[in-house]
Amino acid sequence: MSDLTNIDLVTPLQLLVSKEVKMAVMPGADGDLGIMVKHTPLMTLLRRGFVKLYDDGNNLIEEIAVDGGVAEVNEKNITILCERAETINAANKQLIEEKIKNCQKQINDNDDTISSSAKKESEFLTFVLNKIN
Repeated sequence: MSDLTNIDLVTPLQLLVSKEVKMAVMPGADGDLGIMVKHTPLMTLLRRGFVKLYDDGNNLIEEIAVDGGVAEVNEKNITILCERAETINAANKQLIEEKIKNCQKQINDNDDTISSSAKKESEFLTFVLNKIN
């Protein structure tokens, strides 16, 4: 039997991550959670923070910023649903800077829904950019 667990991280726009990992560390609402295969089933809210994925050599292989969300864990799988998520990667820096510029243009929109959404997106992307820098 494999000592790896499968993780799926899903946003409304895409399946951002789907892979097997040795361990995932998630920003739970009440503190960080380290999840490995055969973990007790649970559901928890997530706060804004970073999901860290480790390989079977205990090396950090991927880090994803999430803007809150919900995680469901069972013995073999981790499913994370979140409104916003971005992979922490220096190669994404320019793309994230462009997204922030686009959000800044929308913040002054007359439509409060668009303005509010753009402000939240811009705050999250700035959080991600600060981690990359």
